[in-house]
Amino acid sequence: MENMNMILNQIPSPTWNWLHMNETQVDNVAVGSQGRILSDIPGGVSVKEENKAGLNDKTALGEDMDRLIVSSGCKVLSIRREKEASDSGEPVRLTFNYEADKAAANAVEIYVEEGAELTVIMNFESTRDAAATAAVQTRYHVAKDARLTLVQVEKLGDKFTFLNDIGGEVDELGNFTLTQLVLSGKNTYQGAYNNLTGKKASLQTDIGYMVLSDQVLDMNYVAYHTGKKTKCVMNADGVLRGNAKKVFRGTIDFRRGCAGAKGDELENVLLMDDDVINQTIPVILCDEEDVEGNHGASIGKLDESLMFYLSSRGMDESEIYEMMARARIDAVTAKIADAQTREEIAQYLGDAIEE
Repeated sequence: MENMNMILNQIPSPTWNWLHMNETQVDNVAVGSQGRILSDIPGGVSVKEENKAGLNDKTALGEDMDRLIVSSGCKVLSIRREKEASDSGEPVRLTFNYEADKAAANAVEIYVEEGAELTVIMNFESTRDAAATAAVQTRYHVAKDARLTLVQVEKLGDKFTFLNDIGGEVDELGNFTLTQLVLSGKNTYQGAYNNLTGKKASLQTDIGYMVLSDQVLDMNYVAYHTGKKTKCVMNADGVLRGNAKKVFRGTIDFRRGCAGAKGDELENVLLMDDDVINQTIPVILCDEEDVEGNHGASIGKLDESLMFYLSSRGMDESEIYEMMARARIDAVTAKIADAQTREEIAQYLGDAIEE
């Protein structure tokens, strides 16, 4: 199958055209075949493969991503947490273990029925030197008074291209919590389009990333408020090293009728070298008067007073930066309730440091 040229991560309201940040063009993307998923499914959760998608919610990466997934011919892994089913309290664990020199594609749908709760943990893995392409599209629906926690951890090879796309809807009193850690990979394109349709629906997003030399991380996150008194919090915390490049697009979109809605977004970026390229686009769109929105970014190197304090206690500059970089990832990791996942991340980071 021929490779695709794609437009990804289009910002909802184009701005700053001269900076070329409104979207990303990625050429010659390999169209993969069905990727293999290792799964651990607890009681109270049903899983089956479908021939076509049941959910058609808008996603962050855009229409070209939809086209790539359809072109791959992959089936949809449908996960459902039913209200009346017994709940073991254990998460669904999905491991995407990619092979070198191959292209893979997967589609996942997650349904959480009224009043139910579910945690889904996705691990994206390959060998350290793997050169490959993978695309994963996840759609979700959180019903009334339901809770969905989605944790995604990327531990891919240093020649890996990864497209990670999310989109879904949250009904009245529902909550969607998304935690993502990008720990490796050559080129990563990811994002989430979250439609808060129900009254008092809420969204919590926490993103942690380490982008090293010659790596690219391109992100697009949208909180689309249509329900009254909806709430979103979007946080990103990361580290850029060498000549890494990162783009973060964060949009809070208050639509007419979402009176009483609140939205906050904040990104903190630690720049460890002079040649990094950092682009941050925090946007608030407003079509409703009775709303509250806040956005901000903290970007730069470590404070000189902190550097002096730590240096006076015997640490050199490289040790200080390594410690602070690890602290940022640890802060996001600490928000993951699952102890097994936290331990796996710590082990991976330990191995990376030793190498």
